[in-house]
Amino acid sequence: MRWLAAGCVLLVVAAATVHATWPRAQEQAAADGAVAVPSPEVTEPDTTAASDAAVGDAGFTFLRDRTLLTAEYGKLPALREERVQAGTGARIRRVSAGGLVVYSRYTPVSFDNRLIVIHGEDSTSARIEELATGKVVRRLPKIGEVNEIRWHYGDDAPSRFYYVRDMQFRQMDAITGKDELVHDFSADAPNGDQLFTDVEGDSSDDSRYWCWMVRREVPEGSYPVELLVSYDRVTGTVATADAARLGRSEMGRPNTIESSPLGTACVVHWPDDEGRPQAWRRDFSAMIRPVAVDATHSGWIVDDEGDEWFVSQNNRNDWIEAVSLRSGRVRRLLHHGDLGWDNGMHFSKSYAARGWLLLSTCSPGNAEWGENQLVMLGLDGRILRIAHTHNAYPGDDAYRNEAAAALSHDGRSVYWTGNWGDGNRRRDVYAIDLPSQWWKR
Repeated sequence: MRWLAAGCVLLVVAAATVHATWPRAQEQAAADGAVAVPSPEVTEPDTTAASDAAVGDAGFTFLRDRTLLTAEYGKLPALREERVQAGTGARIRRVSAGGLVVYSRYTPVSFDNRLIVIHGEDSTSARIEELATGKVVRRLPKIGEVNEIRWHYGDDAPSRFYYVRDMQFRQMDAITGKDELVHDFSADAPNGDQLFTDVEGDSSDDSRYWCWMVRREVPEGSYPVELLVSYDRVTGTVATADAARLGRSEMGRPNTIESSPLGTACVVHWPDDEGRPQAWRRDFSAMIRPVAVDATHSGWIVDDEGDEWFVSQNNRNDWIEAVSLRSGRVRRLLHHGDLGWDNGMHFSKSYAARGWLLLSTCSPGNAEWGENQLVMLGLDGRILRIAHTHNAYPGDDAYRNEAAAALSHDGRSVYWTGNWGDGNRRRDVYAIDLPSQWWKR
């Protein structure tokens, strides 16, 4: 038995050494008429080519070893003041005076890196600031975390963001305040009351393809999810699926639903007995394949060949694994025990940073090299060290203090929520800028 962390909540699970559920999952995929799924090829991480450091810019050095990077707190930094991380030279700056980066799997900054969404602690409000000056350009007193704010991923409208309200998908220009309806799904899902991913899901990397679940309000008990929705923002095409179409006796409530980075699939994080996230064709006509053996925290890597890899913590064998959406191939990236068993973890989307994603960890301790760290994790299993999160966990609000870090769309910057070593202090947003095209070095 191992003590493992799903996020930063400790669970007791059995450490397995094989993917016992994968053959059964493949048989089901074949029965559903999905793309043929070969037996998964499991690849161990390649650590033979690792060196001690990777050269960066302006004094920044990515360490590639397990050096203990510690936090040196001192006085709380002033806004936009920089503090240097010993060992890497990473320049940590405090971006906001109060506020949150709410999750790791979508970027808080606009496509042109000019604007940043700072969420309120109440989940129902936010503000948009100029990243360089901190000037508030738009207050959003009634649009927040629950409305799932996502930036437009394109240079044609870099100040545009999208959000959901009830059954409406909307867009707003952060500079002008112009607010427009994109699509009302009331006719597509007449029994639905809310369109949502439950905070964690994102669109495709070009903002074209979207996936949501629809739930219905009821007088008592949990609101049931009865429909899944896929949407092509460019063509206006809508596809829906209920339990019967998905070959299920009942829908259940997915933990989240999302578009894959390149829009090739809707990935549904089911709450079934196996806990397996599944990739479905965008029209829900067939399941492509399961992409993990259980539904823990996850992220995405896109490689140089355009393969999409679903990355998650496998609580059955203690590995962080990547599964190819195209082939089903499994790559083992990093063993949980290597990070330290008391660590919880979050994963980012890679966006432009091909072959890598950002791993952020949270732990009550700071004795192991992997505790409370920001680390780039490569598809080949290499690591590039960035900095200590300078966070105290668990503090007054363990969930908000997990320091779930996200990347900018261009891969040049890291953003996370921090309390600067005081778990009872209000939370601010911190950032680190990285060398240009660091993933190619």
